[in-house]
Amino acid sequence: MDLSADLAAVICRPGGDPGVRCLALLHGATCIGRFDAVESLHGLAAELGIEPMRLQETALQVVAYGGFPRAIAGLALWADVRGGDAPDGATGSLSEGAAEDQAAAGRAVWDAVYAHNGGDVIDSLEHLAPGFSGWVLEAAYGRILARPGLSLEERELLAVAALTLMALPAPLGSHARGALRNGSKPETVMDILDCCRVLADASATPVLDQALDRLSRNVYRP
Repeated sequence: MDLSADLAAVICRPGGDPGVRCLALLHGATCIGRFDAVESLHGLAAELGIEPMRLQETALQVVAYGGFPRAIAGLALWADVRGGDAPDGATGSLSEGAAEDQAAAGRAVWDAVYAHNGGDVIDSLEHLAPGFSGWVLEAAYGRILARPGLSLEERELLAVAALTLMALPAPLGSHARGALRNGSKPETVMDILDCCRVLADASATPVLDQALDRLSRNVYRP
């Protein structure tokens, strides 16, 4: 099996956006620790001419889905690929603003993703652990998902890929709806899901198939 050839065939097949497909698989592969695929995907990203800013944001978003260790490993691998120096066109400083500003930015992104269900989801997080929703809003949504460099639609498609490969059906459904709410057509979300087959293991494939079925039956309504 030639993984690089398989990834290239999926990303460059007719229809869809090869750049977004590449970023989605790069994000998902990093989140599940498939660094063999990550290396190949960086080569494809270079061939496609994907901007450094978009690659940096894809790598940083791993913190929100795959955690710090895999984000660090992914960023280190990207540094090796580009030769170590910060690339021209990357988004620069990650210095933090005031916590209240981060929380407000996070809540704006949260509402764009969850819409009228946002309050209920926050309540469910608070039920799991009091104060947990504040962590999520400030850290994941305010510091990471609210950053420039990728549109919210693109960030939700990256999330779809990661959650598919992580075999997490409930959050996958939420972020599939989030992609639809922020500009994606059902066919675009289905395309990203189908691209994930190239990296999906036995636990992820049923989750992927279920999501495709629900999209085809319009169960995931924006």
